[in-house]
Amino acid sequence: MALMFFDIDGTLWDRENVIPDSTKTALQLLKQNGHQIFLCSGRTRVFIRDKELLAQGFDGILSGCGTCIDYKGEELFYKKLDTELMERSVKIFYEADIPALMEGRDWLYMDEDMISRDEYGKYLLQTMKDHIQPIRGNQNNWEASKYSLVIRDRDYEKVIGQLKDDYEFLVHGKVVMEAVPKGHSKATAIAAVCEMLGVDRTDTFAFGDSANDLEMLDFAGTGVVMGNGSDVAKEHGDYITDDIHRDGIYNACRHFDLI
Repeated sequence: MALMFFDIDGTLWDRENVIPDSTKTALQLLKQNGHQIFLCSGRTRVFIRDKELLAQGFDGILSGCGTCIDYKGEELFYKKLDTELMERSVKIFYEADIPALMEGRDWLYMDEDMISRDEYGKYLLQTMKDHIQPIRGNQNNWEASKYSLVIRDRDYEKVIGQLKDDYEFLVHGKVVMEAVPKGHSKATAIAAVCEMLGVDRTDTFAFGDSANDLEMLDFAGTGVVMGNGSDVAKEHGDYITDDIHRDGIYNACRHFDLI
């Protein structure tokens, strides 16, 4: 039995949230062959609600860049950010004029006047409106495990310097940056699942495409990078498969005789 860990965006589905039919087939064949399949995403649980995605029958969900682990429908681990740290972080982000998205299990926290200046922020305000609370004046309700930050044309390196002891920063093309609590990553979550199930890391496969996948690509027994993946991700892969819409996941699983 192998443990199979899949990033979501750019790996399982495309920018339009379309999962290729070949990917669905590969996931079902993996389960039929006795392998366990996991989502391993930078997204926190509040983002992972798509019915078609969840219908693929994942054994577990590793979310928020390793800050939350669910297995067979039970939450096994959650790293909640300390309120004092969140207050200090928001102060630093806003002083640098960086719109912040505070990400939790059940809620997203954002201030419309800040986040609406970015197209992605506007998209979130429309599509996630039932799961949004404000950041300012709402400290008593905050519950989050990481941040996403809009850094376009901002001095984000200064922010990294101020908070480098508290977070790992994952920079995506000088447009978006994730702030993940120190000591947590997709790799740490995979390690925890391996220990729980008594599976050696050599029997794990990780599929990804971007900067927040680097740790898991390095940690897994086999790191597979999508053909549409970033250059930096490809530098960390053991195997480069085809593009997401050229049967990348299916072809890689066939290549390794998993299906």
